[in-house]
Amino acid sequence: MKIQETVSLGKIRLPEKVFVLILVLAVLITLYLSYSYFIGDKEPEDVEIIVTKNETVSVTDTSTGTVVYNGTSDEEAIRAAVGSIEKGTILIEQGTYRVDSPIKLRSDIMIIGNECQIIGYNIFRMNGVANVTIKGFNFSNSDEKYMRHSGTNSIVEIVNSNNCHVLDNTFRNFDDYGLYLSTLSMTHHNSQITIRGNQFLDYGYCGIMIDKQASQIFVEDNVFRDINIRKINPNAYGVALAKGSSTYAYSEYIYIRNNVIENNPMWEGIDSHGANHVYILDNTVKNCRIPISVAQINSDNKYPEPVHNVTITGNYVKGNMSAPKQDSGIYVLGGRGPGGSVQPYRNVIVSDNTISDVNNWLHSNDGGIVLMGVDGAKVYNNKIANVGGTGINLANTNNIQVYNNEIKELIKVSKPISCVSVSDVKDSYVIDIRDNAIDLKDNCIYYDADYSFAQ
Repeated sequence: MKIQETVSLGKIRLPEKVFVLILVLAVLITLYLSYSYFIGDKEPEDVEIIVTKNETVSVTDTSTGTVVYNGTSDEEAIRAAVGSIEKGTILIEQGTYRVDSPIKLRSDIMIIGNECQIIGYNIFRMNGVANVTIKGFNFSNSDEKYMRHSGTNSIVEIVNSNNCHVLDNTFRNFDDYGLYLSTLSMTHHNSQITIRGNQFLDYGYCGIMIDKQASQIFVEDNVFRDINIRKINPNAYGVALAKGSSTYAYSEYIYIRNNVIENNPMWEGIDSHGANHVYILDNTVKNCRIPISVAQINSDNKYPEPVHNVTITGNYVKGNMSAPKQDSGIYVLGGRGPGGSVQPYRNVIVSDNTISDVNNWLHSNDGGIVLMGVDGAKVYNNKIANVGGTGINLANTNNIQVYNNEIKELIKVSKPISCVSVSDVKDSYVIDIRDNAIDLKDNCIYYDADYSFAQ
């Protein structure tokens, strides 16, 4: 039996006073939300210092109405704003400001831009501070176009600091670094740094550089686009972890997730030169010559210990087969010491990635996924298609599991194609290859080794 229910609605007339009250509340809520968008969910009374620019630049203490600074220098005004409070929120209102030397931020400061553009090569610097937030700015170089990378200039630099946040800013047209987590001595550590919701656009070298001895670094929900497209630098990066050293501690617990990195014709989208517990998760990397590369590379060419624990999961990698130089999709590479010695990368997971349209122009270590000098890895649930040469390339590896991957539509480059290649192994090794979906009938697995040792 079908039951039909009918509901009658009558007209309700609100009293005029109630209607006006609702209208006023709606306007107030809209204004509040609009203001919160710019000042990081702060009430107007929570802003201690406001910087405004008209004919002059003024800095005002909101609690007392005192004018801290009034003049013509953008840089002096912002310095005065930062120096005028021990802690609290600074709001820099709409306008274009110029900074010629870095402004040092102190602890417990939130500095927020409201439709604010700041032009300069080095703008904000944090050194030995805690609890600092930079939010809502539009940063750019002073030049009309970015120049060749020539030093360590960075729009924002963080040194030996903790619990700092860089949120919802735009960095564009810079030569060297947009954001640099630097290490100037063995006593320096950066920790608990969150870099979220920023855009790094049309720049020359590196969006975010993370130096040695950093920990608990979160790089999330950022966009990196048009990296070194003028091709004036031999290499360039979206996100990079700097080279390690035998005397410094490796960085650890680095989370690079949910970022979009597009159009880097000269080098790498995501790069790690040496860190432990690196998590590269759910990123989109498109049209980058080398999409994702994780390796142990020490600046002093000494490798007393292997780096370990990297997880590369859920990424979407799409290359450009028509590019003059297009490398493999995902690399994990152990350290290369003097005399050809190898310090293997340990404990690796490469899973649930989608990789297409990558074609290694080097020909010698091609593949959708390439592991070289790795001891202990699981490679599973990846989808690899339209890749040059080899689907999964294992060179000098041991204790490897390769399972439940889908590999299809491989393209011949300089040698016969193979879904999985095993080469350059030790006298005894364990490599487990099983339950993969492939579309090749011949040469599914290529062994340049004694496969009797393989499981």
